[in-house]
This record gives sequence, C-alpha cells and structure tokens, in this order.
Amino acid sequence: MLNFNAHLGFQFTELSFLQRFAAASQVGFEAVEFPSPYAYDASVLADLLQEHTLKLVQFAAPAGETKGLAAVPGKEEEFRHGLKVAVQYAKALGCANVHLMSGVSVADQASSVFQANLDYGVKHLRDHGLVPLVEVICTEAVPGYFFSDFHKAQDVLESFSELRLILDLYHAQVLTQDAIGLLRAYHHRTAHIQLADWPGRHEPGTGSMDFLSLLNMLQQLGYSGWIGCEYHPTAVTADTLGWMSRFRDGL
Repeated sequence: MLNFNAHLGFQFTELSFLQRFAAASQVGFEAVEFPSPYAYDASVLADLLQEHTLKLVQFAAPAGETKGLAAVPGKEEEFRHGLKVAVQYAKALGCANVHLMSGVSVADQASSVFQANLDYGVKHLRDHGLVPLVEVICTEAVPGYFFSDFHKAQDVLESFSELRLILDLYHAQVLTQDAIGLLRAYHHRTAHIQLADWPGRHEPGTGSMDFLSLLNMLQQLGYSGWIGCEYHPTAVTADTLGWMSRFRDGL
C-alpha cells in the first residue's frame, strides 16, 4: 500500500502554519513534511506532532537567503552552523531525513563548493544517525538553482554512497518529460517521493501526467517510503484529496 503525506508548505495554506497539523490529521494524513521548521521552537512542533499522532518525514537544513547553502561560495561556515541546528531539530522532532539544499548559485566554483560541503554534511549527519538527502529542483520553480539536473544527481550519488534522493515527480517531468523513466533509474537511491501534476503544479488529475502508471510502478518496485503531496491545491485542500482514493482504487 502506498503512503501519502501532507506537505504543510503547500497544503492547508488557507490556515496558519501551526493550524495545519490538526487539519492534516483530521483528513487522515499520518505524516507531514515542510522545508523549514526554524521559525518555531522545536518543542512547539514536537508537541503538535505528538498531539495529532503525526510523523515528520523530512525537512531541510537552514537555507539562508539563497534557498540553500551547499553550493554557494562564501557560505561554508553558515552551512556548517546550519547543520548543527538541523541536527538539534531532527532529534527533537524524531525525523531522520535532512535535505541538504544546494541553493541558488551560478558561480564558477559552485560545483567544487557543493562537493566539499556534501563531503562534510554527509559525514556530519551520518555521525548523528541521520540520512542526508538531495533533490533535483527545476529552475522553472527556483530560477538559478544549482542542483537542477539529473546529470548532477548521478555524479553526487556515485560520489556519496550514503546520500539519498528526494525524487520529485513534478520536477522530473518538467526537466525530462519522462518521470517514469527517472523513477526506474533512481528508485534504488530514493528515500522520498514528492508529486504534483504537470503543467500547473496542482493535485494529480489536473494535468497530463500518468499517475496511475507512476503509482503502479512504485508498487511494483516495492517502494515503502512516503509520497509527499507537494502541490498547490486548486481549492480548499480538503476538497482536493479525492484523487488519492481514486488512484488507490485503480491500482
């Protein structure tokens, strides 16, 4: 059975952030994700997760003003300090997966900075029993984002055996028009899936992507992780969730 989690950065945005935990639980979600917990004390978020019996699937290390720090020259100390903060939150929130965002960077030395920061970050998280994640994000969504193609993903996954992938099917479709091919290629290194339909980045069924085939393949591959609903709802979030039962019935 496939397990879907709410993305509190995209869903339930008709509510304040802290109200979204209850809303996600009320419609049946058992897990959530969101990129940045740092505006709130970890104990506040931990209490909400416990109160609503929710698991936190993944979050990102502090991203600064560049939507990530790992590939940004001159931000190496900020990146390392952010890792320490991320470890504190991960332990407080019971979350093993930490996303190391490359950030917006077009500097000539971005590749070497990214490699060096990943080398430090992967080891640091491993030493604390945590799993480092990376995600290919298309520049249509984040202009100038460094880690924006799957050739770079292949390179870093070959370099760091402990590194795992967030495979966002929307970004995969935008970049290659072959999300299902990328799923076949990278499922063995994927720790987390995210989805949204293309075009539009709304809930499945609003665009042209073949989610029945994608979800069938996930089942056939034995994927047992979470699938994050990282889409912009076309209406109040609770009214856009019918696709989950429709696709489950079709599997």
